[in-house]
Amino acid sequence: MSLVAVVILTVIFLRSRPLKSSSFPKQSKVFVIGIDGASWNLMEPLLADGKLPNIKRLMDRGAYGPLKSLTPTRSPVLWTSIATGKTQTKHGIGSFTAEKDGKTIPVSGSQRITKAFWNIFTDYGITVGVVNWWVTWPAEKVNGFMVSDRFREKKARDRKDLTFPSDLAKQLPELRMSERQFAIERQELGLPANIHPEASSHAIDELAGQYKGYWVQDKQIREVSRFLLANRKVEVFAVVFRIVDVSSHLFWTSIDANLIGEMRAKSSLTSEDLAQLDAAFIKILAPVYVYADRIVGDFLEHADANTNIIVCSDHGFKFEKGRYGHSNMYTPPDGIVILSGPLFRSGAQIQNASLLDITPTLLYMEGIPLGRDMDGKPLFNAFRPEYVKTHPPRLVASLDQGFRQQGEPASSEMDEDILDDLKALGYIQ
Repeated sequence: MSLVAVVILTVIFLRSRPLKSSSFPKQSKVFVIGIDGASWNLMEPLLADGKLPNIKRLMDRGAYGPLKSLTPTRSPVLWTSIATGKTQTKHGIGSFTAEKDGKTIPVSGSQRITKAFWNIFTDYGITVGVVNWWVTWPAEKVNGFMVSDRFREKKARDRKDLTFPSDLAKQLPELRMSERQFAIERQELGLPANIHPEASSHAIDELAGQYKGYWVQDKQIREVSRFLLANRKVEVFAVVFRIVDVSSHLFWTSIDANLIGEMRAKSSLTSEDLAQLDAAFIKILAPVYVYADRIVGDFLEHADANTNIIVCSDHGFKFEKGRYGHSNMYTPPDGIVILSGPLFRSGAQIQNASLLDITPTLLYMEGIPLGRDMDGKPLFNAFRPEYVKTHPPRLVASLDQGFRQQGEPASSEMDEDILDDLKALGYIQ
């Protein structure tokens, strides 16, 4: 059902009842925590064992369920769809790379041709902070701050377009970690030290060799987020962490090779087979999810009674075609969504949510009209019924007025490192 149809039906429903004065205070904060690659099938055993207490707390106090992904399951495309409520044909980001002057370069935010939620909040005078969201370089002028996804690149530190305001980059904490420090932290967390020799390939070996760099990058984003939570107050704070996705791509190769071989030999897999694989995988991957749960805990420390929190992922991971992954699958594996706080129903399971619905939901939370050109819709069934009754949604033709990005890719000295990163993850050749 289209956004227009859903909103019209909702408005008709609401107009049949008298509107009451709202008992909901203006919300002081909204946190949007993106965990790239988080997957319910891998989280559920950890939740049952009490190993993800912060995520479980949000679920108990909110609504949650699977988040339908899109094809192609490429993170720049998906996270831009999350940020705009629109498919790639409307937002302009279609892959990991672009072509410029006959060369392949990483995709950049200058190619986006529609507004993201941070632009819309800025238009409506709502303060917003964005950290490490996919395809946010060059950093955009917002009513608050932006730390682009290229801030984490080593060669990038002296550039003025990494953050907005430009001088913010020099105020943010830097993180360096020696090989010895990483080895100690890896051991303390219980991360696998090696992959099985049988799983070795050029791509896997490259990813294993670069894993420390990914870990340090995400840890730095965690420290940056902590700093900004403490020192830069905004009404909406949104961040994306990559370590679950990167770790999932690497550590499935640590599953017992005999089990993988047994499953590959079968003509088809039963639900019991898949559950056995998931159980073997999560035993290996558990420390990464536990670490992600601690990141969620950072935000809970800064939440108050009027804070609403959205946790989401762009896709999950599943075993198909003899491997764990998310791309080139028959259907993309669902991501996760959790909506917790005073606006949302407690302990409620939601169905048929799509990653296109996140931005319309954010706009509805803040009382901003929804664009008819959006492909997503607010997740009305996640909200408390009394909130929906007193807050009818509004529609406008589009929220893109005044958006002047030309859709042209931008190049920089960071390109080579980013392309190497994408090759190590198997996203490009």
